[in-house]
Amino acid sequence: MPGSPHSPLARLVLFMICLSVAGTCIAGVHYYAVDLPQQQNLQAPANTLMTCSQYCDAQYYPCIPYCKKSSDINSCRNDCLTEYNACLASC
Repeated sequence: MPGSPHSPLARLVLFMICLSVAGTCIAGVHYYAVDLPQQQNLQAPANTLMTCSQYCDAQYYPCIPYCKKSSDINSCRNDCLTEYNACLASC
């Protein structure tokens, strides 16, 4: 009865080692073919940080049309202007 020189456990361990080596090779090829080019092609987003005065303008100009709906337009506009000046003073 010709038997194999290795036990079934040894063959299983050898199979698992071969499977892990093959998986590592496939993962490496995938990394270099897909992941690495995507990482290199990424562009950093442009900084869109507003200056302090731009921020104050962005708060002030939407306030004015809102005042047209108000019963006391002049008071509302004065409130908008007061907030705008306070914002500019904090710059």
